[in-house]
Amino acid sequence: MTEIKGDISKRSRLYKFLKDREVWKATGISSHSEIYVTRLGGSHEVYLVYDGRSHKKFILKSFLDDDHEKASMYMEKEYERLKQADRLINHHCWVHVARPIYKSRDGGFFVEQYVHGIVLGHYMKEAMSRGRCETLYDKLTMLAGFLALLHKASRRQRMVDISSVEDEMVRHAEEASREGAMTPGELSTMKRLVERACSYGFFGDEKRSLVHGDVNPSNFLYNSGRLYVIDMERAAYKDPAYDLGTMAGELFHYAMYYSGDPYSADPFIGHLYWTYAGNFRDQLGTFIRLTKRNPLYMANSLLRIARQPYFSQPYKRRLAFHAKECLKSLKRFKR
Repeated sequence: MTEIKGDISKRSRLYKFLKDREVWKATGISSHSEIYVTRLGGSHEVYLVYDGRSHKKFILKSFLDDDHEKASMYMEKEYERLKQADRLINHHCWVHVARPIYKSRDGGFFVEQYVHGIVLGHYMKEAMSRGRCETLYDKLTMLAGFLALLHKASRRQRMVDISSVEDEMVRHAEEASREGAMTPGELSTMKRLVERACSYGFFGDEKRSLVHGDVNPSNFLYNSGRLYVIDMERAAYKDPAYDLGTMAGELFHYAMYYSGDPYSADPFIGHLYWTYAGNFRDQLGTFIRLTKRNPLYMANSLLRIARQPYFSQPYKRRLAFHAKECLKSLKRFKR
């Protein structure tokens, strides 16, 4: 008989889900397992599930929500995107995307392969605070390689939807303002800058690809010379520069937070873009086209970070200021 302990109530739907024989079969645990459940957090309820007898682990996400239909849609989307990334990426020996294992029929739970390693954020912090740069360059090279593989293998002929870019940035700006990053007047200015930047026409005829969608340093782990990728819930068909610009914003933020000098991130951002572009036939041309759009997506990334409640208000205001400067720099592309 399966024993279940940890951060879980015996009256919960999660408990009943873990009692399901279909889950045991999918995950390879026995009917006489000793299950330990630890809540990890995340945009949804995320749990690490460990079987004390087989020593197997897996990640379980709960999509139970007041809006059950919407939550089920998110679950289905992540499941399908992980399967797609698995097909596109996992034949390469140096990178691995966490595989989907099982999803509940009612749309409430989703089981994903457990992977472990040191998160990219650790190497970013070490580089920015202690000057340990070479290791970060190596990790960013692997990340750039993964993104290039993903984007090239999934490229479509549909053009980038500029309106969706604008809508997302405005939403992030409004959320950051509610967290004290901007005054109402500064928010109005930010919205005008976003509108103008999205009208400058530097997208050209750029095509969409499947992007990771949440290039957060915690979603990339390294172990034994291999890159492990997790959490593709926000994966969608967008401008490939979206992923690169998001990471550029994260590098800028880490540099500002841990060294006090945000511009010390510039060599790492340049390395990320140049290495990524090296996966295409015209490296220089690809680099130029991508870096033109970098300030837009980097501003979006900084505004997204500025929404977080655990940063001080002065720091969030600095993030918003630099987001504004990024948008102002795009004026040179105005036609």
